[in-house]
Amino acid sequence: MVAEHSAEDDGFVGSFRVFAQHGLLIFRDVQSVDTHEGYHGRVPVHARPDSVYLKVRTSVDGPVSVEVFEDESEDLALDGAVLFDGTISSGYGEFVLHDPDNWISMKVITDSPGEARFRVSADDERLPSELRLQIWY
Repeated sequence: MVAEHSAEDDGFVGSFRVFAQHGLLIFRDVQSVDTHEGYHGRVPVHARPDSVYLKVRTSVDGPVSVEVFEDESEDLALDGAVLFDGTISSGYGEFVLHDPDNWISMKVITDSPGEARFRVSADDERLPSELRLQIWY
């Protein structure tokens, strides 16, 4: 379930709920062309310098809820598992979060090029139905 947020919430970027046909969401620099060659889908996360593949439950198992924050607070992490805690690079500070078919696509503009900290937490490590993404500099 996606929590409701007001405009006063610090760092809240956006949220969505989607039936992920392929059980995959991708967070990447808008100019990334990395195909994640060799990714087999058996691990929850596959990271490259400018993109991260996130395994989620497939559409037959139900929707996936996602929230994005530009905030480093550890209080924002979901209780289930931290799937990724590292860095991601961007040439212009513009990222896109989408599924492989682009049924859902959300642009995340930070206006800060270069390397950013990136944390992904979830309600479950193997087949999450809730993700919370945090990006900060």
